[in-house]
Amino acid sequence: MIENDERMTMRTWMLMAALLFAAGAFGANAWMQNARKSPKWFTEGVMYQIQPRSFTPEGTLRAATRKLPYLKDLGVTIAYLVPVMKMDDSRDKAFWSPRQIRSGFDNPKNQYRIADYFHVDEEYGTDEDLKDFCREAHRLGLKVVFDLVYFHCGPTAPFLREHPEFTWWNADGTVKKGPWRFPKLNFAVPALRTYLIGNITYLMRTFGADGFRCDVGDGIPLDFWCDAHDAMDALRPGEAVLLCEGFTVCDQYKGFDADYGWFPGLSAKTVRSAWIGRERQCPVGSRFVNHYENHDIATDARPRREKAWGFDAVNQVLTWMFTLDGVPLLFCGNELADADERHSMFGKTPMDWSQLDRAPGRARHALVKELARLRRDHPALTAVNGRDGLIWLDTTKPDAVSAFARRGGGETLLVVQNWTGREVSCDVSFAAPKESVPSYIVAENVDRDVKGAVDPAPLHARRAKHTAPRAFTLGPWGCWVSCVKK
Repeated sequence: MIENDERMTMRTWMLMAALLFAAGAFGANAWMQNARKSPKWFTEGVMYQIQPRSFTPEGTLRAATRKLPYLKDLGVTIAYLVPVMKMDDSRDKAFWSPRQIRSGFDNPKNQYRIADYFHVDEEYGTDEDLKDFCREAHRLGLKVVFDLVYFHCGPTAPFLREHPEFTWWNADGTVKKGPWRFPKLNFAVPALRTYLIGNITYLMRTFGADGFRCDVGDGIPLDFWCDAHDAMDALRPGEAVLLCEGFTVCDQYKGFDADYGWFPGLSAKTVRSAWIGRERQCPVGSRFVNHYENHDIATDARPRREKAWGFDAVNQVLTWMFTLDGVPLLFCGNELADADERHSMFGKTPMDWSQLDRAPGRARHALVKELARLRRDHPALTAVNGRDGLIWLDTTKPDAVSAFARRGGGETLLVVQNWTGREVSCDVSFAAPKESVPSYIVAENVDRDVKGAVDPAPLHARRAKHTAPRAFTLGPWGCWVSCVKK
């Protein structure tokens, strides 16, 4: 089953590589500039996506609020809510997405088909419940990220009746649908931009949102997000965040603080090449939110990642998420090894919290807590993004084992991972691989080699032994994380 899933993942990454290559043609020199600065609460954070329909049996904001201390204890610092604003309840299935129909719930309420951007849907509670959620999160020291769905809206959204120019229309007078069969918003209309930026500032002022995940963010003109960030910065200078669900080469100059960083596949070569290919196109210090499952994947991928890849492989992916540069994003239930295939974003499918009290959920929960603690305690994992903070290292078993060093905050950490189900022994080179540069550019004269010796006492290790100065034996899906001491 892993092999089948890997083939699917590789096809996805081949398509993404082609898109990245095409994007590079229009932003080949993006790496010559720096990404915007972002607040530490985000760059050093651990995100957790809350899907209310599955997070608690009640499926409400009040119930989710009661679980916030659990998230803090887990090591989460950012609570990210899927959209909880009023959903369109039209039963006209001509405006339902195909997978919404296939889900079998016969539920018109799709969280990503919004009718009112300003008020909470009664399924989840009230506006006051959302305020209470944010107040409790802030009391606990957590930040809160809301989900913005501005690419499209619901067909019966009241603002479309008041402002028909906010969407696109066909010559026959029917509304023009986007890829999900919802009315697509028209960003050529200045009044729409003003309306939506007003919504962003309203959500910050009224409810206390600290930042926003932007659904299909790369499908909306980038200059809109630049203006939106300016408005957010005027309210909370240097503290607000926009996360793009998508990727555009230059979008972190100003508009976005991070892009999505989908897991590329269970392969040592792929995890390395995907990072290098992306980093070479982006502004220096660009950030990515690393994850392997979200509301879309958990709804659509069958079997679920946990079942398709297996417990040990997912543990390896989690280690990648928490030690790679960027921000780790957990989907609700990842920390319990949840593999429930009843899960769907289109109806209530509460996850089984009793998994926390038995295998494998108990072990997974402990691992996530340990990785969150590791990230919190070691600035090398959060201080610097991009090539200045991460150096990929060659191994003598490149088909099986990846290795990189993280530098920052006055320390260096080594991460070695076996991406196979068999035992592997290998050496790790501390010489930074040489990079080729275009003939018209002066080569960078920076010594990036890793200096020092591996600390034989690991910070985190699974089925791994340090057998010689730079040699390791890694069991199936084994990993080693330790300091490098000068």
